[in-house]
Amino acid sequence: MPIKIPADRETHVNRKIENGNADGSAEASAQRRRFQLPAWLDHFNKHDLKIVLRCWVAIWVASLLMFIGPALHSIGIATFFGALLLYIVPPSSILIIYLLAALSLLFGMCLAWAWGLITMKAALAARPDSQTMARLLQLKEEAASQAKQTGQNPLAIAENLIHDGFMFDARVTVIFYVMSCVFVYVMARLRVLNQKFVLAEIFGIIVMDLFLLFGPTLPSWNGEVAKVLVEPGAIGIALGFACCLLLFPQSTSYAILSQMEKLVLMGHFPLECTRDRLTEKPVDLAQMKCSKAKYIETFKAMKPMMAFLPLDISRGRWSAEDIKSLLAPVRQMMLTHIALLDFHIAQQRAHEKISKMKSDSGGENGDAGTKENTSPFGMGNRQLQEGTYLMHALQSPEIGEIRSNTTLALRQSTTELLHVSSEAISLIAECIRLVNTRRWFRRHPAEKFDQMASRVEEILDQLRSAKKSCASETTEGLIESHMDLFDESGNLKSPDLQGPYALRALVLGMVAEERILGSATATESLLARILGLCRTRTKHRIWYPCGVRYAVAWLVNGHQNPPLSGMPMGSGDDPTILDDQVQEAHRQLGISHGLGVRRRQGRLSNIIRRSWHWLTDTGGMYAIRMVVVTIATAIPASLPATAGFFYREKGIWGTITAQIGVVIYMADFTFSFVSRTAGTILGGVMGMVAWYIGSGNGFGNAYGLSAITAAMTLVLVWWRLFLPPALLPCAVMSGATYVLVIGFSYDDKHTEQYGLPGYGYEAFYKRLVTVLLGLVAAFVVQIFPKPPSASRHVRNSLFNAIRILSDHYALLLSHWGRADDPSPVNVVAEKISLDLAETLLSLQGPINLLKFEISFGPFDQGTFLQIQELSQDMNQSIGRLLALTGSLPLELQHRLMRNVGIMDDTIIDSVMVVLGVINQSLKTGDPLPERLPAPLLNRCYVAWHAEHRKAEFSTDLVRSEDYRRYCVAVSSYLKFLSAVDDILLVLKGVLGESHIVNPWREERIPV
Repeated sequence: MPIKIPADRETHVNRKIENGNADGSAEASAQRRRFQLPAWLDHFNKHDLKIVLRCWVAIWVASLLMFIGPALHSIGIATFFGALLLYIVPPSSILIIYLLAALSLLFGMCLAWAWGLITMKAALAARPDSQTMARLLQLKEEAASQAKQTGQNPLAIAENLIHDGFMFDARVTVIFYVMSCVFVYVMARLRVLNQKFVLAEIFGIIVMDLFLLFGPTLPSWNGEVAKVLVEPGAIGIALGFACCLLLFPQSTSYAILSQMEKLVLMGHFPLECTRDRLTEKPVDLAQMKCSKAKYIETFKAMKPMMAFLPLDISRGRWSAEDIKSLLAPVRQMMLTHIALLDFHIAQQRAHEKISKMKSDSGGENGDAGTKENTSPFGMGNRQLQEGTYLMHALQSPEIGEIRSNTTLALRQSTTELLHVSSEAISLIAECIRLVNTRRWFRRHPAEKFDQMASRVEEILDQLRSAKKSCASETTEGLIESHMDLFDESGNLKSPDLQGPYALRALVLGMVAEERILGSATATESLLARILGLCRTRTKHRIWYPCGVRYAVAWLVNGHQNPPLSGMPMGSGDDPTILDDQVQEAHRQLGISHGLGVRRRQGRLSNIIRRSWHWLTDTGGMYAIRMVVVTIATAIPASLPATAGFFYREKGIWGTITAQIGVVIYMADFTFSFVSRTAGTILGGVMGMVAWYIGSGNGFGNAYGLSAITAAMTLVLVWWRLFLPPALLPCAVMSGATYVLVIGFSYDDKHTEQYGLPGYGYEAFYKRLVTVLLGLVAAFVVQIFPKPPSASRHVRNSLFNAIRILSDHYALLLSHWGRADDPSPVNVVAEKISLDLAETLLSLQGPINLLKFEISFGPFDQGTFLQIQELSQDMNQSIGRLLALTGSLPLELQHRLMRNVGIMDDTIIDSVMVVLGVINQSLKTGDPLPERLPAPLLNRCYVAWHAEHRKAEFSTDLVRSEDYRRYCVAVSSYLKFLSAVDDILLVLKGVLGESHIVNPWREERIPV
């Protein structure tokens, strides 16, 4: 059936093809675009340029306040702090998200201000009033004496003496330190507990530093100590809020629909990979893995915004409930496309694995093994040797011919469906974009929406027709290409005549068919929902907020996003109900977490043990390091001999740098140390150059500095927004250092202040020295007494992931083949799979940073990447099997139990033993026993072969839609076992083997 592309869509479709997002291949796209900008420069589009303009205006206006005399004298020497804050929290997101970050930041600053006032009150009360008055009298006399000698103002001299520590008292200082350190410790623990409070911790500690460093020098109560930073900070936030509201504002619904459009367009790639594989074109495995990761990352980025959708005020055709109703079909389409990608990735890996085994075994026949691989001491050699038979069976010429016939049958029957699915994806994305643009001005005419609805209906009919014909043609094509396996009545011939693996190609063909039809079905469901919205929502209107509970749930939960994705389309998306169902599913796994374990009865010992664990866990050690580095860098401000120098040279920025430099894991610190240093040098040089360009040889020209700051700010904003996330510290430090150099340089000659770090070059190198000293202090605290290892963190995270997978495997076995209601498991199956997938994906960053960590353990970056990847495979396989417990008929579930032994006690014991050994080795780093019940995949094939001799199989069964899902279950289970085997081999290659059984024992025994 030919597909007609309307004239007004040709431009859009052609553009997508040129970008490699539609039916054009990646090779053709690369030829069309001979030159590509780096990723951080390739943002010259309308949307990104609007964000750049908004952030640039906010930061530049905040910078102008430094050069306006009345504003500078009213706000103070820290006027630059507003612009500095905007570099850290630019108004680049939607209004509600920016407000959340801004309020978190203000919460931390105001909380520190309040605690600082309490601290000051308690500290000053520790010194008797009589002693305070006596000391003030001495201060007055000393100031008068120096004024007579120098002719200066006695008030200015008295202020300088105060900053030099004239009013120091040990009791006051101790209380300031104790209470300030309590605040630092609590905020650090809060940050580790809930990452949403990172900004609150950073800026709260910065404000608290004002009380810690300058509070002990004060002679009396001063409630405006924190005003010097809080006021410009609030002004910066207000400017960001105004720019978010007035310059190209974006509602939450707009941002979510934009993410949905990206997510939908990603569906082109799995279909393109399918076309390439069916036409035997090479497919890049790395590109498929990258596409899969981007799929999950994009969906993960969209989920937090869904929590604020009920708070949204927007104008358009679709309400918040309408957009929420799209989440379930969009998620389902994403899952089916990921499943299709997983199928291709698994096939590619299997091909590479078999090729490697074939090469390692010494050629086609496998008789001339290399010395290394035939050595009895080769790690995992026994497991590999046992898999040799399976490898030879899968490489037989007959199987290769059947595989070719299967590919030909799939190519002939799925071409039309793949083409229509691509058209449907493009149309869905175009419809979302049509609804999401021109909401307020120059609105699209109603006729255009009517035409869109007609086209959606037309493509929907074509998709349904193509799916129906594909299902029948593919099945018949697969049967025809395997007719030599069946007799005249359609029943399977004697298995002895066919070989144990003759059905492999047929099963894989049916799995491919189910994956393709599944993606088409999910696309059809989303398209039908889009059509329903096009028919029912025919007018633009203003939509008002409808609830706040989701935002509150997202805010207070430190580990989870709002659980909206697990609910069916159009439901209330109640997180409480879903969480209860998840907890019920996990409650059934209590035996996996140690049900029945004998607990120690001593209450005191338990309290001591738990307290020690709480104090020394990851959060505890991070908080202790924050307290130590705070005390270490603040001591010079509390000694009479160095207090004046510390104040004059603005040593507070060294303390702040040291506190920000302390991170949770060592690999993050190593990279951030380098990037922060580079950012400081780069920003400082830019500030110094901008100062001399804008001021020449003078002391600061407001107009010249305003002009050059506009240009420099544009560069710094671009870096801040579009550099890779790993370089974020460098971008932030560049902007912050630029603002500090310009601000202090202008303050030096335009304000009266005791001790300013000069201007131009002098301000630059003093800023650089304070940053380096702060980073050195952070480095010392970070590595002593024991550096927090990111490798250990990744290893523990993978250990927990394997343990969770063991729990999910137990849950699968508990519900497979049972006649009771599987709905609770079905509700949570995809959720727990997605949650674990997001957790494993979040390890990608820490694993990539391991190359910057000095580690002496056996695990390296490559090993962790392999284990993470294989854990993802296990997770996806178990997730699909859990979902099939509700859709696969009990008869076929029992058939799977018989054929592959999924419920066989011996196989279950073997899987649990291997998973337990993997867990133990990940946790302790001990070598694995040589003799284990592995390879599990080989055991499963042996069981399958034994059952195959008496299996009932016919062409009628192949034509069954349920049997296709049965083949998916078989494929998923085998993929799970294969992943477990591969993890075992990876660990043996890294940790080695123990308890070796002498391989020459049989040769020494006489026959």
